[in-house]
Amino acid sequence: MARILVVALQQEVSTFNPVPSTYEDFAVTKGAAMLDTFAGTDTYAGGALDVLGKAGGVEIVPVYSALACSAGTLAAHDYQRIREELLAAVAEAARGGVDGVLFLMHGAMAAFGQTDPEGDVLVAVRAIVGPEPAFAMSLDLHGILTGRMLAVCPAVAVLKTYPHVDFADAGARAARLLLGQLAEGWRPAAARIRMPILVRGDECITETGIYGRYLARATALEGRDGVVSTALMIGNPFTDVAELCSQAIAVTRGDAQAAEAAARAVADGFFDERARMQADLVSLDAAVELARSRTFPLVLKDAADAPSSGASGDSVEILRALHAAGISASVLAPVVDRPAVERAFATGVGGRATFRLGGTCDPRFAALEIEAEVAMLSDGRYPMETWGTMEQAGRCAKLRAGPFTIIATSRPVQLFDRSLFFGHGEDPHRFDVNIVKSPHCQRQFYDDWAARTVSVDAIGATSARVQTLGHTVCARPIYPLDPDTPFEVAVEHFG
Repeated sequence: MARILVVALQQEVSTFNPVPSTYEDFAVTKGAAMLDTFAGTDTYAGGALDVLGKAGGVEIVPVYSALACSAGTLAAHDYQRIREELLAAVAEAARGGVDGVLFLMHGAMAAFGQTDPEGDVLVAVRAIVGPEPAFAMSLDLHGILTGRMLAVCPAVAVLKTYPHVDFADAGARAARLLLGQLAEGWRPAAARIRMPILVRGDECITETGIYGRYLARATALEGRDGVVSTALMIGNPFTDVAELCSQAIAVTRGDAQAAEAAARAVADGFFDERARMQADLVSLDAAVELARSRTFPLVLKDAADAPSSGASGDSVEILRALHAAGISASVLAPVVDRPAVERAFATGVGGRATFRLGGTCDPRFAALEIEAEVAMLSDGRYPMETWGTMEQAGRCAKLRAGPFTIIATSRPVQLFDRSLFFGHGEDPHRFDVNIVKSPHCQRQFYDDWAARTVSVDAIGATSARVQTLGHTVCARPIYPLDPDTPFEVAVEHFG
């Protein structure tokens, strides 16, 4: 029996979010409990466990999982705690022998004092288990794959869709990469080409945009000339770390030349698309005019304050503009505001109070003072529409202020679907205007039924106007921070 250890470590960070992440932001699951938590779910782990469970001659050893909503940079001592727990669990599991280790990661973590946590953990696990066990990992296409990560684990499977609908598939592909090494005895060879470009906007939507065409071309290379995996990663522009960039990757069954040829094919022409792959934003005033002209149903995307991209979620900039303009249309909006939630609990359902909404986390954001009725209170637990797992938003309050319905949470949560609203008895279909704190959602959630969907040029830690964020760590020049960025192809080899 091949003993395969399964380890999950996932968080995406915006280093421009002033609120640090902590250990408490992570859902930590240890040992066999991972099977109950993830089996059958649309997650990396769900897909990986399904493949491993169906493989003959395999003993699955679930070890440790730490998953968190995207947020600010992880506090140093909290990262050390997670690291120590993870490594201790690996060391304990390794006593029974190790043939392979499967890592289920995002790739865009960052901690104070450690800008490459995934690479740090991979190196440490390799030191524990030794050089022989096979490694493989899954990553988000917004991950920042570092040279240190690839040096330890060249076998990588990356998401191929945005908005993401293939978490389970990526986990399954990573599991198959690991099983292939064990069954066939090959060692992976990887090649990558880094491109100094940050991209955002509708052309990143893989179903319809430029990015999707390049990903499809990359996928078509798999299965040829020993190529077992390809990826075109665009990184997370909000994680300001040294190796932030876009990059083409190809992995083969040990053939370095074939890996280089495939990586070159993946990268070919992508840098030339850099200007077209930037976000198309509308001004705040233009967004208000759309509401005033009753272009309904209207979706106003506040991607600059998207918790799923690492922002704090406490901006009410769009809501305040609609309120100031006297918009009478029905509006549904989320906000992270623990003080407002506590005031709502003190007031009680049916009571009315004056609330100062927003600006409790990020000092860039001004508050909106508004009188509202407390319509609902909750513990903030509800099922995710996308994954089927349980979300935990902390205590929550639903507030009604004239035409505005606001769901206030105590902590940031993923807002790339409608789970928060459904979990609090509200259907976005019934509102004229939806404020959505995500750059893109699956089409059926909003776009398929909205009359108009626009991205608003608001302020925040995840603004698509990346030139305004203040990068200081990533390698320069890089487009669009530096409009005249040059690019020459250079291939790096790993494995």
